[in-house]
This record gives sequence, structure tokens and C-alpha cells, in this order.
Amino acid sequence: MIRRILFGLLWCFVFYFLACAVTGGIVGGMAGSRDPENAAVAGAQEAARVVTPLRGYFLIGSGIFSAVGVWVGFLPGTRPKRPAQLSA
Repeated sequence: MIRRILFGLLWCFVFYFLACAVTGGIVGGMAGSRDPENAAVAGAQEAARVVTPLRGYFLIGSGIFSAVGVWVGFLPGTRPKRPAQLSA
């Protein structure tokens, strides 16, 4: 049971960072393509501006998604163990 909870927390952090990175990468890439001379700075500023207000939603969404994944057992490391079979 503790193993499933720890894996659930791990998956929550993975989903959270993945959502922030993908959103920041898309927004930063779009901003960088509009200003090629200052692409790195423009992309970082725009990504920070867009991702910062969404962090709470990303955390809640990743928490719900990982909790459901642990409960159902479809995330790797969260499948409940079956009781041992007794051989006759």
C-alpha cells in the first residue's frame, strides 16, 4: 500500500513537470519564432508569464490524474499485488 502511494506521488510530480515543460516549450517556441534575434530571452519571458498562473491547475490536474491512475492501477508501479496462490 505504501509503495502505491509513493508511486502515486512520483507520478503526480512527473505529470506536473511534464505539463509545465510542454506548455512552456510551446509558448516559448512561439514567442521565440516571432523575435529571432532575442529568441531565448523572449521565449523564457513568455513561457514564465503563461505557465505561472497555470501552475495550480497543473498541480490539481496531475494530482487527480495520478490518484485515479493509482486507484485503477493503470500507471506503472501502482498495480495492486494479488494474494499468493496456494499450490496443492
